[in-house]
Formats: sequence, C-alpha cells, structure tokens
Amino acid sequence: MPDLRALKIRRRRINETAVDVEGEEPLQVVLYALAGPDEDVHDQLAVARGCAAAHALIVVNPPIVDTLDYIDARTGGDDPLLRRGYTQAMRMIAGPGPVRGVVAASHGTVSAALYVYDAQLTWYADHRAGLWLARGETDI
Repeated sequence: MPDLRALKIRRRRINETAVDVEGEEPLQVVLYALAGPDEDVHDQLAVARGCAAAHALIVVNPPIVDTLDYIDARTGGDDPLLRRGYTQAMRMIAGPGPVRGVVAASHGTVSAALYVYDAQLTWYADHRAGLWLARGETDI
C-alpha cells in the first residue's frame, strides 16, 4: 500500500495531466464536501473554494455534499462509491460535459482508507481528470 507522500506525488501528476488535457482553457471542477451527522460543511466548502481559486479552476455550482448517517459515521464512510453525491461527481466527470475534476478539503473527504483512496486516484487518472485538495495528504 502506498504511503501518503507517494499518494500526494501521484495526485499532483494526475492533476498536471488533467490541466494539460484542457489546454489553455481553465479547468471546470465541482466542489465536494463530506459531513457527519449534525456537522456543518461550510468550512470544508470555503477551503475547497479557496483551493480552486488558487489553481485558477472554474467552479461549477452547486457544490456536492454527502452527509453520513450515524451508522456510516461510526465506520468512517470510507467507500465513496456508496455515497450518492460522490458518485454524481464521478458521473459528471465521466460523462459529456465540462467538469474535469473535484476539489475537496482533504483526502479523507474521499476516503480515509488509503487503498480506497489509491483506487480513486487510479479512476481520476484513467479519466484524465483531477482531484485538488485544500490540505494535501501529508498536511497536518
């Protein structure tokens, strides 16, 4: 299983490829946030929006938010493919249309399980899309 540093380097390369695919046009992305029960996502969306601005990415509205129920929150909700919003973002990327990436607060928003997160990076690479994080894999 790759370590966080290797995942960070890999994600950055994937993002560089996604930007190169689009040429001179700014990339269009969707903001994604994940909340536990009774959790506010405004902070996550604000840092994701700032990250998109820092990378000159165009944000498609509205943002996508998944809220874990109490059972999911206990298990960590580590499988993003079981989340309605996350799969919607993936359909937006895979289908025809301008969206070529996701911006989130941290890799844990996608999955805290590194093998699942690694598989998601493979999916982004296969679709020549990007995943931008406000806090990188090795940030505390």
